[in-house]
Amino acid sequence: MQVVAPVPSRSWRHALTGLLLVSPPFLLMLFLIVAPTVQAILYSTGQVPTDNIVFQSDIDLVSSATPTLVVYQRLLSSPYVQADLAMTFQVTIASVVLVLVVGYILALYVRFSTGLLPSIVRVLYLIPMFIPVVIASYGLIEFFVANGFLQTILAQFGIQNMPSPIYTPWGIVLGQVWTGIPFAVLLLGSGLDGVPQELIEAAQDVGASFGRILWRIVTPQVVTPLLIVGTFTFIGVLGSYTVPYLIGPNAPQMLGVAMTAYNGSYQRPQPAVAMAVLTFLIATVAGAIYVWGTSRTERTAA
Repeated sequence: MQVVAPVPSRSWRHALTGLLLVSPPFLLMLFLIVAPTVQAILYSTGQVPTDNIVFQSDIDLVSSATPTLVVYQRLLSSPYVQADLAMTFQVTIASVVLVLVVGYILALYVRFSTGLLPSIVRVLYLIPMFIPVVIASYGLIEFFVANGFLQTILAQFGIQNMPSPIYTPWGIVLGQVWTGIPFAVLLLGSGLDGVPQELIEAAQDVGASFGRILWRIVTPQVVTPLLIVGTFTFIGVLGSYTVPYLIGPNAPQMLGVAMTAYNGSYQRPQPAVAMAVLTFLIATVAGAIYVWGTSRTERTAA
């Protein structure tokens, strides 16, 4: 009787190949995200390098042998930082809502309409993608600022003293919606393209109105794209700098502008790093909500 020797298992080779394939992005994330985040948390909680003269000259510097939350307590108890946080949340939430509403309406229009006008709209909503944010911000300033192009045109029709949104929180919202619309419409449009036309026609055959079709058939199919657009818009607006700096008010300021001012103009790097850590934590919570929402949607669909 001939005994056949067992074939050596190659599972370890496949595992090693998988590890080698995922190691570059993992190492990149480790060095560019995890390590700086840990360093920022340590620095903001009092773990300060003692050989840095710039840091030693900071009169507000908190140095402790053990981690401390004194910097965060000072920040959150400051009325100026509280105002910055409040405006940041207000602008971020308003921008997310408007991007979702306007983007969804545009995506629905180009999905269910035919003719020349929807084709023109498809081109128009892509324009912000090809305009740098700095150029777009200055364009919005010239268009909406007091005595600017819009007010000059309105004055010809007898409309005077129209309030300008520039250098107000609503100016920031306007700029964020401008920059966020292309991504929102493209992603939501791709989700709407996945809705079977036969399903919509079947609902129309049994007498369902467009509103009922939209609520019961179309919207449930694009829950995941809506979550993606909402999450990425929230995170992008939360830490934005260019639009709030150019279009927003001097005070209060959004966190991205405030932490830059603390680090540069005020020479207080530790509070600036603490603001960055707070921003990162808020963005992490938003990302966790997105993961929870998408996983629950996939389980429900299954």
